[in-house]
Formats: sequence, structure tokens, C-alpha cells
Amino acid sequence: MNFVKEFIEKNSKNSGITIGYRRVSGKIGLTQNEKGKRGSWVEKRVALLRNLLNLNYKIKLLSKTSDETNLPINNNDFKFLILEFGGTNYNFYKKDWDNTVEIIKKFDGNILFINDDPDLPFLWNLLDNENWERWTVGVNAVNTLQAKNILKCPIKTKVVDIPMFKGMVFKEFNNINNPEMIYIGRPNGRNKYFNEFLKCKQLSIAGKEKEWIGFEANIVDMPDQKDRSEFYRKFNSSLTIYDTKHKLASWRTGRAFHAIYAGIPVCSPKGNYGLNWCYPVETYTDIIDFINSDKEFRETIWNKQKNYLENIKFDYDSIIRH
Repeated sequence: MNFVKEFIEKNSKNSGITIGYRRVSGKIGLTQNEKGKRGSWVEKRVALLRNLLNLNYKIKLLSKTSDETNLPINNNDFKFLILEFGGTNYNFYKKDWDNTVEIIKKFDGNILFINDDPDLPFLWNLLDNENWERWTVGVNAVNTLQAKNILKCPIKTKVVDIPMFKGMVFKEFNNINNPEMIYIGRPNGRNKYFNEFLKCKQLSIAGKEKEWIGFEANIVDMPDQKDRSEFYRKFNSSLTIYDTKHKLASWRTGRAFHAIYAGIPVCSPKGNYGLNWCYPVETYTDIIDFINSDKEFRETIWNKQKNYLENIKFDYDSIIRH
């Protein structure tokens, strides 16, 4: 079912606590046709909202939506406020951030700030005399103490680990014969890994040429958001590399989840506990061996990774109702 239609239908039937949901800056997209190449947290947002709807919560969107989503803003009363992370360039997003602050100051209930990027914290300094005890910061990271430090959260905020991939939909295993692995993104903060791994000529990079100057890399075009899942399925496996912030907080790097849900197994160096379910690779020969392994082996690894993610438990009731 189209999620926008599902959202409207379930929202009309639900009778539980009303949640106000706002992205702190930028529009909200909920369809498979969203524009943009870097991604805009669509799959995880849909999973989060679907989880809440399935728990009988009623959701009122407090942000503008994309043209593709085309749902109205609903500013009526709500009992709990969820804020989703977004762009932190205040000069660029000033109007959005000012509206977010206005909503917070008018609301006297509890707040959950969803944060799935250690480089995009809340702009805490915009709130004077705020009661931080009413705030819970939900991070997609195992080490919440380190995440709290990295995000510079006020002392009295509570920081919890929320596995934000829960509720995303798995595609079937991709049994393509193409002996190539894909990495989507930039090398920022990850140079030492790519100096080693790019010795493997079967590793392709989806990104911009100018971001990979100094590397001998096979660069392919970055897929649009709407095409990303099918793009992953052109390859037999995916590589995820984490930077220092992700490692310290054991952050669950998003690229790993986009790939596994698209149907291909994921490889990553050891060191980030949040990615301990990925197949370990430390040298370029490890990558070559995995790419060239038989289909049955890769399918076994993918199934183990899928089963691990399916068995991670989380209940949003524990935050919203307490």
C-alpha cells in the first residue's frame, strides 16, 4: 500500500495519544518518489511513523510536506511532541528553526528529539530557560553516553538508543551474478580505509568525482533517493565505512541498512559495535574474497544479517507513555 494512503486511513481510525511530528528544518517526504540524491531519511521516517500508527497513536504533521507527499500541516492540539533532526545551517533554515522554537515554547508536554546523524544535532542555544528534563533524545546508537557528548546535549536531557530501522521492509535476497561491491557516499573521515580498500578494482563508488580527488576509484553516478534500493541491487554486496563519531558512539550507519533491506549483504571493518552484525573486512583482499564468494555463501550471510536485525526489539510506548 502507498504509505500516504496508509497514513491517512490509519490516522482516521486511531484513537490513542495524539503526537505532533515535526522535522526541525526542511520538508517531510513519505513516498517512494522523493527527489534528491543524498537521501532525506524517507525509509526510516516511514518505518517510524508506521510503528507509531500500529501502536494506535494519532499523528499530526507539523511540517510542510514534499510535493510528492502533499499532506496538509495540522497544528491542532497534541499531547506529545516528536522532533526529527534536520539541517543545522541556521542562516539557510532560519524560518524553519524559528517555527520549531515557537512550537516548542507553546507546548508544555514531553518531547522526543529523533537524531540519526551525529553531524546534525539540535541547535540547543536557540532555547533559553528551557526545561531540559522533559526532553528525550533518541539516537540510532548503542553508546548513548558518547552520543550525548557528541551531540552536546544539555545535561538534564535523557538520551536513549532507538533502532530506527525497525519497520523498514526487506526485499528478497538479490542473487545477481555481477562480481562488484558498492559504496555510496564520500570519503570524509574515512581516508585510511579507502587507501586500503580501493586497491580492490571490483569496488565501485557512487558519488561525485570532485569528492574523490586523490583516490583511484571507479566512480559511478549517485542514485536518486527513489532509485536507491534498485541501485544497490545492481551489485552483489555493499561496503559500509564509519567515521570517528560513528565509531565512538557505536552509531548504526545508515548505508548499511539501506543495503541490507535492498537485499544485498553488508561488509564493514570491525570497530563500530553498532555494526557488529556486518561481515568483517580489514584488507582489500578480504573484499575481493567476499565479492568472489559463491551465491550460496552470500545468501547465508545476508539471511544471518536480516535475522539479527529482525530480532532487535524496541517499543516506543516506553518513551511516549512514561
